[in-house]
Amino acid sequence: MPVPAPPVAVAAIAADRLTFLAGATGDGSLLPVFGWCFVLFCLFAAGFFAISKLQKWLKEDEDPGPAIGFTLSDLRALHKQGKMSDEEYERARAKMVAGAKALAAKLPDPLARDRKPPPTGPSTNP
Repeated sequence: MPVPAPPVAVAAIAADRLTFLAGATGDGSLLPVFGWCFVLFCLFAAGFFAISKLQKWLKEDEDPGPAIGFTLSDLRALHKQGKMSDEEYERARAKMVAGAKALAAKLPDPLARDRKPPPTGPSTNP
């Protein structure tokens, strides 16, 4: 049966290992260990701060806020609730549809390159 080491010997072994880990030159100074722990703690704190700021910045961009103007579904809801008369609804709807058509007319035709131009001149079909 092995004999347990006396407590003084265990403490000496632990001190030697701690000195080795600290990188000390033998004087028993633990300053390098505490210095590196402080540097590591500062790096973790800076990383946590940077990630929390990044998350906050990303969340601000995700919420654009309330939309400006009305959609046709908003107009229908107002009409169903009785907040708009029939003729107000029809006028607003006609304005929205006309505005959408005008905007669509200004946009380029996405299928224009796939279409063949219409033939010009006299037709050769019998």
